[in-house]
Amino acid sequence: MALWKLERYLEGYELHCSYSHHFENDAAAWVIAGMCARRLPDKQGEAEQALRRAIALDPRRNDAHYNLGNLLNDAERYQEACECYVNSLAIDANGPLVWHNLGMALKELDCIDEAEIAMRTSIKLDPLNADAWCNLGLVAHSRKNYELSKRLYLHSIHLDTGHATSWINLGMSLLDEVKPEQALTALRRGHTLDPNSPDALFNLALTLLLLGEYDEGWRLYESRFTSKQFKNTLIPSTGPWLSRLEDVQEKAQSGETVLIWGEQGLGDAIQFVRYFPILQELQIPFVFCTQPALIPLFQEWGPKGIRVLDQNQLAPPWTNAPHLALLSLPRLMRSDLATIPMVTPYLEPPGPPPERLLVPTPPGGIAIGLVWASNPGNKALYRHKSMPLELLLPRLLPALCNDLIELHSLQVGDDAAQLAPWADLDGIHNWNGKLNNFSDTAHVVHQLDLLISVDTAVAHLAGALAIPTWILLPSNADFRWLHNRTDSPWYEMVRLFRQPGTNDWAGCIDQVIDALGEVVGLDLERLAEVEG
Repeated sequence: MALWKLERYLEGYELHCSYSHHFENDAAAWVIAGMCARRLPDKQGEAEQALRRAIALDPRRNDAHYNLGNLLNDAERYQEACECYVNSLAIDANGPLVWHNLGMALKELDCIDEAEIAMRTSIKLDPLNADAWCNLGLVAHSRKNYELSKRLYLHSIHLDTGHATSWINLGMSLLDEVKPEQALTALRRGHTLDPNSPDALFNLALTLLLLGEYDEGWRLYESRFTSKQFKNTLIPSTGPWLSRLEDVQEKAQSGETVLIWGEQGLGDAIQFVRYFPILQELQIPFVFCTQPALIPLFQEWGPKGIRVLDQNQLAPPWTNAPHLALLSLPRLMRSDLATIPMVTPYLEPPGPPPERLLVPTPPGGIAIGLVWASNPGNKALYRHKSMPLELLLPRLLPALCNDLIELHSLQVGDDAAQLAPWADLDGIHNWNGKLNNFSDTAHVVHQLDLLISVDTAVAHLAGALAIPTWILLPSNADFRWLHNRTDSPWYEMVRLFRQPGTNDWAGCIDQVIDALGEVVGLDLERLAEVEG
């Protein structure tokens, strides 16, 4: 115990191992051994064994259940962690830290109501714990109740003015309220208090990029790989990580080929391959590894002469090649708002579309593509970026029924089923199940007059093809769309429509319908009233 309190965890664990034969039936000794081992990166398995041994010897030790819960929480085994905390509270319900950690695990499981109950119980037992107030703020933030979350963070700061996490979280609430200038102040304060916080640096970078402060923003964005959002990113090469353009050029001069890897989503890859022609002009040999769905697109439509590899089947020599992450290119190229390589289209069709991908000519109307949901693989972003089709499509029916437009659904996956109530209407074309990869999608999009989409890879694809593209954005949109702009320095033919307030897709759609009315030369709202 003395070594534990002195934070000499390795010595404490080794001492236990040396005399474990004396402690075989001593539950308290096994608890201490587990606590010490938990603090050692390569001893997590031993820590779990020790704590489970303690529980087996004395199931009534609430501290053994609690510490095992903490260990499982660290390992993101949240359901098991919750069970341990509940077991601890069944023995002693007055542990504020147990209630607090239970609340955090429940929040990770998206059990928000239960998480709030646990966190408020913790605060009742210990109202001076700044961490608890801060994390109750996170619960409010997850409900998009930003006003309440700010009050809770500020109360945490009142209890502890040096509470860096509260300053960082306050900045994130302000950012989600679309107050980036105020957010920047809070995030800088959090970074000052905890310069080693990866979340402070990463969120500070996102805020700077949102404000168009690209010099500092792209530099701090390199911290992304230390943040929680990127902790599971697989770096494909064990070779040297190139952090400067000079390093890249030096490798090129020595005859080495650089591996560029797509670190994020499909849309990110489409957006940032625009930098490849610059690398070619600089005579830097490179290969690009990306997701399989994008390989035909970049091979057939991308800059001539680039080599594209499947990131899931990467083999030597590329697994130990000098490398850099795709979204590091704007920093290496020192891009600012005036120097973004915006020449579009930078994806060009390899030839006429196959017959199976031909878009029928609309009889006197406009061919419009629709996408209303993002990738469901990221649950948080999916909820944030996606909208129900039932909010949009009925508003388009007056124009459709009067042969002013034809609609092409490019939505794939389970969300494509939302089209079912209107699937049999004349002028609606459903491409779900007919597109095998993004090259197929590009052939269809290239024949459209307009794409109306939420923030998805298809929107980036249309922008890269220089097809008129209207993107419907949440009020607190991604940094790449900047702050309060209706245009984009990344895509010449993109027009942005933003929610007037949190979750206000209806208000966003109102703007789209007004804009479409201007295109067809009719008041679509008035037309709907007449037909109704």
